[in-house]
Order: sequence, then structure tokens, then C-alpha cells
Amino acid sequence: MTKSKKEVVLTFSIITIFFTSMFQTSCNSVSEEYTTRLDTLDQKLKINAELLSIDFATIETREKAIIKELRYMRKYYDQTYSQELGNNLTKYKGIRKAYSNFIKNYPIVFNEMKALEKQAVDLRISVNNNDIDKPAFKQYYQTELTDVNNNLAFSERITQSIHALEPEYQRISDSVRNVLRELADSNPEFRQELERDSAVNKQ
Repeated sequence: MTKSKKEVVLTFSIITIFFTSMFQTSCNSVSEEYTTRLDTLDQKLKINAELLSIDFATIETREKAIIKELRYMRKYYDQTYSQELGNNLTKYKGIRKAYSNFIKNYPIVFNEMKALEKQAVDLRISVNNNDIDKPAFKQYYQTELTDVNNNLAFSERITQSIHALEPEYQRISDSVRNVLRELADSNPEFRQELERDSAVNKQ
């Protein structure tokens, strides 16, 4: 091989290596960009799952108990409420309302979160399999991010009040149940109803 031919081959090899390196760097950069954005989605979904880790069944049981206890008070408590008891019952009604709102909206926000988790997994699989180009990824990602943010904000709204009300619920439920126990001790009719309700609940 002549010197000129060697120089041509060498030059061609250098150019090939250069562009191959540039292509790989570009691919790695895009891949890292995708991964970073997908990780952001996963982090937000993880925060959302933690927010929705409240025991739905417990809140549902509490709401039913409050409704029943308020009904007992209306039916059997025939004295004038003290200021403290009146305030407690008013707050108890507010807690029941917050619980009812949670029970109504929790399945909606929870199921939406699960659907978003699946979409995030599917999007990552598409990226890993090189089944999606950059413009399409940006479009899908932005839609997913908007939906995740909206879902997260919804979760924060319905769970924030549940956490905030916990100390009040514990205090007021204990107070109201003490009043009802005293009432049952002095009212045979009410005591019988409590026993019937207790038997039904055990079935």
C-alpha cells in the first residue's frame, strides 16, 4: 500500500471513530435525559402512594360509628347539652363530613394513581426498547407529568384533613363514647339497642 493510500485509510478510520463516538455520546445523553425524567415520575408516584397509605377500611368504619353515635345522642340524650358537649358534637359532625369526602374520593384518586403507575412503566419499557423517538417521548412525558401532578395534588387535598383531624377524632370519640356509656347505664331501652346493634355487628 502506498503512503497516500495509507493516509487515506487512516484519515477515514479517524473520521469513522470520531462520528461513532459522537453518536454514542449523543445516544447516552438522550438516554440519561429520558432516565432522569422517568425517575422524576417514579418519585412523584412514590410520594403519592405514601399519601394514600391511609387505611381506607378504618376510615370507613369510623364514619359508620360516628353516624350511629350521633343518632344515639339525638334519640336518647334528652338533657340540654353542655357547651363542651355541644361543641364536641358539632366538631364530630365535621369529622364525619371529612371522612365521607375521603371515602367518596379515595377510590377515584387511588385507581387513577394505579393507572398512572402502569403508564410510567410502559413508557420506560418503550424507552428501553427504543420504541419511541424524542418528540414522541417529550409529548408522552409531559402529559404523564401533568396527570401525575394533578393526581398528587388531589391526594394531598383529601388526605391532609384526615391527618390533621386525627387528634380531634381521638379526643372527641372518647368523650362521646363516655357520655353514651353513662347514658346506657341509666337507660335500659338504650342499653338494649346497643346490645342488639352489637350482636348485628358480630354477624
